[in-house]
Amino acid sequence: MNRKPAVERLYDRFYPMLQDGLRFRNGSKAFYQWIRTEPGIAKAKVLNVGAGPTPETRFRRLRGEVGHLVGVDIDPVVLTNQDLDEAHVIDGVSLPFADGEFDLAYSDWTVEHIENPIPFLREIRRVLKPNASFLLRTTNRSHYVTMVAAYTPHWFHRLAANRLRSLGTGAHPPWPTFYRMNTPRAVRRNLVDAGFGEVELVLLEPDPGYLVFSPLAFRLGVLYERLANRWTWSSRFRLILLARARARPGADHLSESRS
Repeated sequence: MNRKPAVERLYDRFYPMLQDGLRFRNGSKAFYQWIRTEPGIAKAKVLNVGAGPTPETRFRRLRGEVGHLVGVDIDPVVLTNQDLDEAHVIDGVSLPFADGEFDLAYSDWTVEHIENPIPFLREIRRVLKPNASFLLRTTNRSHYVTMVAAYTPHWFHRLAANRLRSLGTGAHPPWPTFYRMNTPRAVRRNLVDAGFGEVELVLLEPDPGYLVFSPLAFRLGVLYERLANRWTWSSRFRLILLARARARPGADHLSESRS
């Protein structure tokens, strides 16, 4: 990631490096702590849905910390992911696994790209053991970044998104987005309808990584971040939406009856 020196200085000022090696307001910390603190995670068979290429940051890598890590993606780049013990290219819905095969599943920055969430979620629930956890991280539609993305065409995303984040030329272009489950209400409704229960939701505002193209824009993003994190009522405008739910035993009949 190539950022201007002025932006780097602002990052060091407002988002200093903490003792754990992550910056203040890191956008991945809470999600991967959730995964790492799941009971029995060290021996668990874990499914990463939408695994993509090898994660750039060490904190997002779980291989060796879980029993067996399997990744799936519609993009063949998943076969190059060195953080996985096993990788599969899928059609976007069907998973090549037996019922109840996994102890935990997670999906990081993936569900915003899913056009039909219910079949996608039902298939994940199918391959989970009863009461196993499914965790997801996605973007909140009430945030300014997501609102801009939702109302601009995909050709603009391909042109601008990686540049605004100062990603290198080798970065994968953004995938099409649909935002079918990108509000707390939509996430909860879709998870329940797909056979999950005990849904827990958290909204977070991280550092303004989408605004690193300009020191002025970055300062405005810092102001927004401080305000969004100051009050409970302002949580509805935070960027990151986390969810954790459990696969309900015997939910197949219920979820199918609602289709």
